[in-house]
Amino acid sequence: MNRLIPLAFIIVALFSCTRKKIPDVSHLTSDVQIIRTENDIMMLKDKSSFEKLFVSHPAFYDIYLKEVLQINTKTNSDSSYRRFDAFIKDSLIVDLASKVQKRYKDLSNLKHDIDQMYRYAQYYFPNQIFVPKIYTFISEFAYQMFIIQDDDGNDGIALGLDMFMSPDIDYKLINPDNTNFSDYITRTWNQDNIVKKIVDLHVNDLLGEAPGSRLLDQMIHQGKAMYISKLLLPLVHDSIITEYTGKQMAWCAENELQMWSFFFDQKLFYESNPVRIGKYINPSPNSPDMPPSAPGRTASYIGWKIVNAYMERYPDTSLNELIDMKDSQALMDKSKYKPKQKK
Repeated sequence: MNRLIPLAFIIVALFSCTRKKIPDVSHLTSDVQIIRTENDIMMLKDKSSFEKLFVSHPAFYDIYLKEVLQINTKTNSDSSYRRFDAFIKDSLIVDLASKVQKRYKDLSNLKHDIDQMYRYAQYYFPNQIFVPKIYTFISEFAYQMFIIQDDDGNDGIALGLDMFMSPDIDYKLINPDNTNFSDYITRTWNQDNIVKKIVDLHVNDLLGEAPGSRLLDQMIHQGKAMYISKLLLPLVHDSIITEYTGKQMAWCAENELQMWSFFFDQKLFYESNPVRIGKYINPSPNSPDMPPSAPGRTASYIGWKIVNAYMERYPDTSLNELIDMKDSQALMDKSKYKPKQKK
């Protein structure tokens, strides 16, 4: 099944407490193939080259044309070609493709980071995560990533490079009324976060839906996601995992006890009203009723700390056992998590 996700690496020698030792994965093989479709389509000259392009990677182009560009490939091929030709000759698309090419002319560093991530993925999930082909594309800011069933029957990942152009592109100006283009979200739409976004696709598949609608269920669920993401990206700064700024990370580290106490005092752990708990678990500019410096998703941050505490107490727990734990209350109780007052 194709799973489309609308709109929605800096490597540093820093390792948090998710595992005491980073495993050696040098013996594992990962050689991801990156197919630059945005370059290929901009070089098309005629209908014949369009047809050859389509049959070169039919699984990707079928989804790309029908779902992304809204071109019905089952209609008359002349009509499909004319609409596609109009798209690639549009002055805005030509300019966008030029900017993407300038920013992402060389993807060797990105490929290195992706390959390394998949080595860790093979180490931790040897029969669950496989190295896919990656298709880069442009969509005029419609899609960031989606998963397809590739021509070989395996998963492939399509990567919209025009959605990773911050700060070169001010996304807020594209559609000021669309909250998906808010600064607190688009701040991470850059090359440093591409591999983390790919990890998100796999982690979401592994975890599935949260086991309940209470804040506690949601925060533990997202805590598991961050924990696994850190294992797959052990050398990236925690701000990549949380998608916080350095200042926001520092605030959370300094005010961990205050956040924990807030959720207790406000009796939010068992709250299930999505309106009330949304900003504590979803991307948001702030956390309601907390100090102005508190970022959004503070409950997710605490959930991450709870899962870390649990895995430190029970280090023999396998990742699949962790994933299968659906009793959020039991996990929190067994973690014995209790942040300390900062001096």
